[in-house]
Amino acid sequence: MKGRSAVRMMIYSQDGFGLGHLRRNLNIAIQVQRQVPRAVILIVADSPAAPFFRLPPRCDFVKIPTLVKVNTGVWSSDRLQLVNEELLSIRSEIMENVATGFRPNLVLVDHMPNGVSGELARPLQALRARAPRAQIVLGLRDILGARADIRRQWQADGAFEATERYYDRILVYGCADMFDLATEYQFPPRLAAKTVYCGYVSREHIGPRAPAPEAPPPRARRRVPFVLVTGGGGADASFFMDRFLDALRVLGTGMPCRAVLALGPFLHQQQYRLLAKKARGLAVRLSRLDQDSIRLLRRADLVISMAGYNTVCEIMRFRKKAIVIPRPGPSAEQTMRTKIMASRGLFHAIHPHYLTPESLAAAIAERIAAPGDMNEGNLPPLDGASRAAACMLTEV
Repeated sequence: MKGRSAVRMMIYSQDGFGLGHLRRNLNIAIQVQRQVPRAVILIVADSPAAPFFRLPPRCDFVKIPTLVKVNTGVWSSDRLQLVNEELLSIRSEIMENVATGFRPNLVLVDHMPNGVSGELARPLQALRARAPRAQIVLGLRDILGARADIRRQWQADGAFEATERYYDRILVYGCADMFDLATEYQFPPRLAAKTVYCGYVSREHIGPRAPAPEAPPPRARRRVPFVLVTGGGGADASFFMDRFLDALRVLGTGMPCRAVLALGPFLHQQQYRLLAKKARGLAVRLSRLDQDSIRLLRRADLVISMAGYNTVCEIMRFRKKAIVIPRPGPSAEQTMRTKIMASRGLFHAIHPHYLTPESLAAAIAERIAAPGDMNEGNLPPLDGASRAAACMLTEV
């Protein structure tokens, strides 16, 4: 690394309907600062939940108007009653001003090489013109979606051309032996040559386990297992949380357990009220997801979740027994990830089409009774954040 004390990093994080991309980018930002303590990092984010996250030192957000993905290649304004073309122009202009004013020498673009509908073209062109030596890196999660769908979308968006024109390197937050992204999506040779697999990105440095008021004493914990049910951002998690409450009634007193439903910031208030009403009389607590929710996961005897990238990484990070229910769509990403990882013995999976109170109750009883945790021999590398940071910083 050439300028250890002069790293100015800009991150583009498009995540209008969830928490995953922003959480992953913050994990990487933290690792950049662990390796270069004086690095200054500016994150351009459109998630309405951006203020929800605790930022590391010398790191800040620029919030751009939110766009929400409603289907493959289809976007809609979340708050402002503006046509997409007007909103995209506003977003692009803000990002161009940030790029030229902040003058980063390291840029990480998350997930979308051209941004939404080409909104990054102007900012990247301006940055290349004013700072030709800046390192521009594309970061991709392990699985983007169905092979044919992603190739079709990338071709329609000009993503292959943009990646070749603007990007110095492609970082994949996964492992080629689990899913060879460059091969599966038929990257041209020039793109495949600059693709690096970093391993999975999880929170690598977490403080010591602190006692929580709801933690049971050791004997009670052995008698009454603690189950964490988590749905990430929460926007579409109520369907399996509702099934979980039904499953508890199927289990009855034959398999007693205590549970926490960790509810994300995007769960609709009406869904919250329905879940709270249904949970009455059960040993269940509803908890709004917060910065310390990782402590709940660390204490859990069993985790029930969807197959979002970050949640699955945390399950692997803490070697937790888990039941994973992939989101049914519109993208095939979670279904594909679930199939690959379940085949390696990393967790138990239930397809949402077969999710009934009875099937979930049977899986809960089987997982709680099963000896040990996951098959550690099949775990992938989970230090992807520090590897990604090191890879980017070598050329700055």
